[in-house]
Amino acid sequence: MDLFALGVILFILYSGHPPFSLAKPDEPYYALLSTHRETEFWAQHCQLKNDQNFYSEEFKSLITLMFQRETYLRPSIADIIAHPWLAGGVAASSQDEILAEFSNRQ
Repeated sequence: MDLFALGVILFILYSGHPPFSLAKPDEPYYALLSTHRETEFWAQHCQLKNDQNFYSEEFKSLITLMFQRETYLRPSIADIIAHPWLAGGVAASSQDEILAEFSNRQ
């Protein structure tokens, strides 16, 4: 299974847009990841959302692991399932909370 692609899909589902246009060294967002400047990558994506807290630390941790350039550094499926972001609580428990969450993300 391509865990890098799974990370891209997860990022899109969470953010509503892709993390980068191409996984190539000259692509600005991908270049930040491939040169281990994850903090800058996340700061720029938070700026796109006009919310420095849009991405939780657990989400950033999981996606950063999944986007590792070297495949042997990426987590296994078991690691992903056990990751705190997936092991955490659900975003909302009532329909009103769900609608509010979707409204915030739109």
